[in-house]
Amino acid sequence: MSKGQPIYVLDTNVIIDYVDVIPGEDGRPPVEPTIDLSDAHIVIPSVVVRELSNFKNEKTDRGKAARTALRRLRKLAEYNFCTMKESYLMDAEIEPISCLKEDTEVSMEVLKEAFDSKQLISILPVHKNFRKALPFHPSDSDMDGQIILTALTVGLLQHDLPIDGTAEVEKVWDTYLNDIVLVTNDNGLAVRARERGIRTERYGYKYPEHYTGRRDIVVPKDLFLEFYNTGEITLEIWEELMPNEPKLIANEFIVMRLENESDYPNDYDSGNDPYFLNIGRYEAREEAIVRLKYSRSFPVCLYNAGQAIYAEALMDPNISAVVCTGPAGSGKTYMAAVYGFQACKDGDFIGVTVVPCDSRSKLGALPGDLDEKMDPDVQPLKNALRNYLLNEDPKLKKELATLRKFGTGAEAKKKAKCQGCDDEVAEKRSIKAKLADRVDLIWNNWFSNIPIEHARGRDFSHELAIYDEFQDQNISQADTLIKRLGTDGKIIITGDIEQIHAPYIDSTSSGLVYASRMLMDSPLVAQVCFTEDEVIRHPLVKMVAMRQKSTK
Repeated sequence: MSKGQPIYVLDTNVIIDYVDVIPGEDGRPPVEPTIDLSDAHIVIPSVVVRELSNFKNEKTDRGKAARTALRRLRKLAEYNFCTMKESYLMDAEIEPISCLKEDTEVSMEVLKEAFDSKQLISILPVHKNFRKALPFHPSDSDMDGQIILTALTVGLLQHDLPIDGTAEVEKVWDTYLNDIVLVTNDNGLAVRARERGIRTERYGYKYPEHYTGRRDIVVPKDLFLEFYNTGEITLEIWEELMPNEPKLIANEFIVMRLENESDYPNDYDSGNDPYFLNIGRYEAREEAIVRLKYSRSFPVCLYNAGQAIYAEALMDPNISAVVCTGPAGSGKTYMAAVYGFQACKDGDFIGVTVVPCDSRSKLGALPGDLDEKMDPDVQPLKNALRNYLLNEDPKLKKELATLRKFGTGAEAKKKAKCQGCDDEVAEKRSIKAKLADRVDLIWNNWFSNIPIEHARGRDFSHELAIYDEFQDQNISQADTLIKRLGTDGKIIITGDIEQIHAPYIDSTSSGLVYASRMLMDSPLVAQVCFTEDEVIRHPLVKMVAMRQKSTK
């Protein structure tokens, strides 16, 4: 084994989630990883290979990743034939660059840029008697325990101690493992490894600060007046007056304000601007920040800058994908459902397909047909349509006001009749029942829903596709769903990066972050991020969102 070279022992979940950590002719080196493995000695425990073999027959993303990893590991292993002794002593290191020189379409320049020739890979079994030298005796079925044993084995080999159980226990206990790191994203395994003196680190990709798609910024008076009077700021003027600002991104929204309230034009009320004249969108094709022009025709009243930005992105026919993030209660799902309904009525789409991305669904365990099984997952959108009808339908609004004023029953009917409101109270069916019928009619006419598994291979041409709760998707799933967009179609991706429910996914591996990054700076894509103070569901929800922000 190589002396003085950092050694990283890989856990199974790292290979499953980031299969390109194992180099192969069908892959590419990881981009901006949190751990640089280009000069490292990578150790794959044999028990990890066993776990990958257990996963390979699954018809899931995990199964696909396992098959890919095993295929690459086989190529690496077959390149260098070795004796059993060489395997146990880590003297059968594989140099990935040499292994990939034959029969590969990947250019050597690309490979060498990320996988320097100093990188080595070993597949390490654990000696059967090694546990005799330890107070730690995991069973063969304890996969995590076997991975810890592998890391300890590497430590003994570094100190030239025998691994066949003949080493003195005291020497093993006193062994320092400073140069060995167990790379795992499993918290339980990390805790157990730390108890045995093994350093642990997470693996993932370095993502830039979350892109919000908007800038809330104080601008000079001259710039604000130019935009207010003409509805446009050229890129040249922007760069001249805002020299220290980062480069503008395609379809980035600029929320402008002045430092002094007295500097605003006399005919402009900064506290009540129904047309949001202080917000512009960077039109990359024209190299100018332009005024919002589509949000005014949105079917519901807009209450804040976040909603105005979201409405503009939804209504703009030149934008094919919208990524919307933000806290619960800000209107992400509500506005998407309302837009879909209105756009179908206007003939923009033939229908709306909803793909709930909540990882907690267990469709097979629920009774009924597919639509009945999925009904709990699409209730947020049906609830949005219900609230839309309740807020916008004049007849329903009047009936609700009468109900609140007089209540129900014979006495209420008598009071209402005296004031000419008999028809509203006389209705035998409740408002809730009538709303449910209206929502079902709209849903059956324009909306459909499919589970995420059925989205593969679909082409959403002439359709609007809504991906709700997208933060629970992994990178592979997100990549598949983004590519479902078809001719004259549009996709809306919504989610809250602070509310990830899926196991093994965090803010670095969430499909929502991946989608935001992959779709950034495209004239076809707009991104929207609501702030905590733009929550409109209820004052209590807004209060909780603000408090959560203050505790981060």
